Amino acid sequence: MRVRRSPLPERPEIHQLSLPLPKNWGGPDRVQAYLIEGDPLTLIDTGGRNAESRAVLEAILEEFGYGFADIERVIVTHAHRDHMGLVQSLRDAGAQLECLVHEADAETAERYTEVKRERLEEMIALFRENGVPEKKLDELQRDPLARRFVAEEESPATSVERRLRDGDRVAFKNYALRVHHSPGHTPGHILLEDEEHGLLWTGDQVMAQAIPNTENFYTQALPEPGDRLNRRPRFKGLVEMRRSLKRLRGQRFRRLLPGCGGIIDRPERAIRDILLFYDVRIQRIDRGLRHLAAMGQEVTAFELWQALFPQDESNDEMRTHLLTLIGALDCLEADGRVRVERRNSILTHSSSSRGRR
Repeated sequence: MRVRRSPLPERPEIHQLSLPLPKNWGGPDRVQAYLIEGDPLTLIDTGGRNAESRAVLEAILEEFGYGFADIERVIVTHAHRDHMGLVQSLRDAGAQLECLVHEADAETAERYTEVKRERLEEMIALFRENGVPEKKLDELQRDPLARRFVAEEESPATSVERRLRDGDRVAFKNYALRVHHSPGHTPGHILLEDEEHGLLWTGDQVMAQAIPNTENFYTQALPEPGDRLNRRPRFKGLVEMRRSLKRLRGQRFRRLLPGCGGIIDRPERAIRDILLFYDVRIQRIDRGLRHLAAMGQEVTAFELWQALFPQDESNDEMRTHLLTLIGALDCLEADGRVRVERRNSILTHSSSSRGRR
């Protein structure tokens, strides 16, 4: 089903669109955008910039009597290619639209290719600091799959007319959606709440049948003042993701409208399941560190990856698991459960009893 017309009785003007994604992008094969037949005519996310997704979006809009040029506003939940990829295509087709993005993701939207290229290079520097050998780093840099993430044709840059902040309201004629800044999946990921009816658009922060990944990258070139290990400041996505999800627990949302997996009718359970997923993995890494500590060992993140993920066969698997592992170590350090030292230029980790009860 490519469109669910008026799935929410309380807001019949809202329609859920299911748009295909290329198989070689990895992850889910479809993304959900939302058409709001309000004043102004609005899309929440657009899908990716590929021929099939564009054709499906165009056909859906035609079913409602619209064309690309009729879209007046796009709200981007986060600056990833599968959520903002068609904004510029709408503009090229004649739409005089206003694009809304959180201020922490706005630069990515406006400089997409350059920012993604910079992030790819910074990932190599992050892996180097965590003990990945130079031979493996060279292999990762040559990997064509990684280079696809910076391909301009998959998400051309576009201008941002309104930079959102936490607590802002996005108005329609008769109501408004409240913006919640919810970093983790990206620095500027947002949730949109219809407070009157308990509806929450969650983008990729909370999905059905999928677990969000988290970004992890340096934010400045110079070391952070006062850091005894002379480390550069980083956006620590998993640390932020857990904080964001914990803020959602206990809220009285009736339904979640995610970027994947239909509509979520049990919000608390969905939020709990994502937290549990990551907590289990953090605990696994904690156990591994405590086991090594019992033998008087400290390890790099790369050495821990080798011990915990010996079956990884592809560079893509290695990137995903190592970034998750570094994120888990960030969480353990934030909780006072890990000691971090520097061996020459490489960071090492060992278990700490500090902060445990």
